[in-house]
Amino acid sequence: MRLPRVAVAAVLAAAMTVPASTAAYARPAPRPAAGKSPAKHAKPVRHVFAAVGSVATVNSAGATVGVAATAGTKDVKGRTVTISVPAGVRILVGGKRAGLAALQPGYRITVTGTRIGTAYTAGKIEATAPRPRTRPTPALSSSPTAPAPAPSTQPSESVEPTTSSQPADDPADNTSDEPAP
Repeated sequence: MRLPRVAVAAVLAAAMTVPASTAAYARPAPRPAAGKSPAKHAKPVRHVFAAVGSVATVNSAGATVGVAATAGTKDVKGRTVTISVPAGVRILVGGKRAGLAALQPGYRITVTGTRIGTAYTAGKIEATAPRPRTRPTPALSSSPTAPAPAPSTQPSESVEPTTSSQPADDPADNTSDEPAP
């Protein structure tokens, strides 16, 4: 009986290891997706972008605007980018609808649109004229006269009261019940 037990144990051990080793070799190699070869390029991906800054250049004939971006999405921030402006894009200058020719270098601008690769295309443009840089000037006095002297705490010379030859018409001095004329 001893022999059959050993034989059964050996058969069971072989049955457990053979399927595990053959399963590793039995898997087919992964195939590329049907109809696609690895040499073809994938379709370009559209990315939404936003650029906030100032107008650097405007080319009405070429329908482009250059923006020195100080803020926006990370792909444009801190760079000067050239953005193509297709016909029909909403352009607002000072809150009013305008054309591309209304934009001037130095205007503050916000552009939103899409980027495919390195090509930027505007979807909406909002711009405002730059704020004038004025420095406050000191106010000039309207009269060239000298300022009045400040009151002093020193006693002034005594002045004798003068008496008038006519009596004063002071209503407080009126003791009668008649109203004052």
